[in-house]
Amino acid sequence: MKKLIALILVLTLVAALFCGCNGQEEPTPAQTEEQNSPTTEQPEVLTEGLTFADPIPAPEEITTFGPDGKTATWYTELELTPDELAQVRSMNLTACFELINASEWDNANLIGFTEACEAMNIKIVGQGCCDLDPITQKANMESFAALNPDIVSCQPQDLDVCAPTFDPLWQAGVKLTFMSNVPTGYTAGKEYVGAITDSIVDMGIDSAEMMADAIGGEGDILAITVADVNYVCNTRDQAFLDTIAEKYPNINVVEVGGFSTASEAGQVASALITKYPDVKGIFVSYSSPCIDVLQTVKALGRSDIKIVTMDLDSTCALDMAQGGNIVGIACDMPYAMGFGRALMAAYGCIGKECPAYVTSPSFKVTRENLLEGYKTSLGIEAPAEVIEALNNN
Repeated sequence: MKKLIALILVLTLVAALFCGCNGQEEPTPAQTEEQNSPTTEQPEVLTEGLTFADPIPAPEEITTFGPDGKTATWYTELELTPDELAQVRSMNLTACFELINASEWDNANLIGFTEACEAMNIKIVGQGCCDLDPITQKANMESFAALNPDIVSCQPQDLDVCAPTFDPLWQAGVKLTFMSNVPTGYTAGKEYVGAITDSIVDMGIDSAEMMADAIGGEGDILAITVADVNYVCNTRDQAFLDTIAEKYPNINVVEVGGFSTASEAGQVASALITKYPDVKGIFVSYSSPCIDVLQTVKALGRSDIKIVTMDLDSTCALDMAQGGNIVGIACDMPYAMGFGRALMAAYGCIGKECPAYVTSPSFKVTRENLLEGYKTSLGIEAPAEVIEALNNN
């Protein structure tokens, strides 16, 4: 019996030592209650706000004007302070984003928007693409509304009649930010927060100057432009035509052909080249229809026709690198425009006054600065095939 009692005492001492070595203690009732009770989340403290990386200083004169006729605000004025950024992040906002077409240029907008949203803890819950079609856009906006987002960003189409497409969104409290275009009758700070665009007049001027350089300052050319009401494209196209008329009296725009969708541009070009076989150059409103025009020109065996367009993509860049028809691209910064739209949406969500119309830089891209321009515009390096073509041609 004594041996049994001794064995029990030894086992008890060993168990006590084992518990002590592991540092485990039985929680007191007060500790258990404290561990199970909900904790109060402390507000996020940030030391840095949010604005654009590698900003380009504003020019001496800003040539972009909003739909209301007022001078646009330079893009670097968009900024969230550390406290404002922390406030936005704490709101757990959601957003929907619509592309205008399936292009690398528009995808750069999405990348910029997405990265800004990630920095602000905004979750993108819906995406769509309208392909410049107002009917498709209306369907997309209805789909977005069903997701009950805090933010929607897109480029409005058919401005004179599109307000009913967006009315249900802003009336439900959704913060709208736009790229370049604003529905007719809409007022910043009421129906929408703000809009951001490129330096649209400068892009038209740059295109005209590159065309003049390419054809030696004289000769007949064609212009293939957007036929519908589209503020940014209409303004850029008109700036090209005005600059040619004002600065280059020996260049004659023999005809302006219009298109509604990018896939129509090649047919328009084919008909006009047949009508005016002596043209030396073609201006195309932007890169997606330019690809269609480029295919048509090559199919006709017209390696002599110089093409100038706006907005960079890899197909146009590759043709330029290969010494093809495309000799000039007026570029903007779509990544920055997407980033800016997210920033403006945050302004609306925290009740901060936002500039009504914001503009970002534009610049000329030719074969000589193609790689640098690609990175500046789209925020990524040029594809390997473009780099290889530059080295081999």
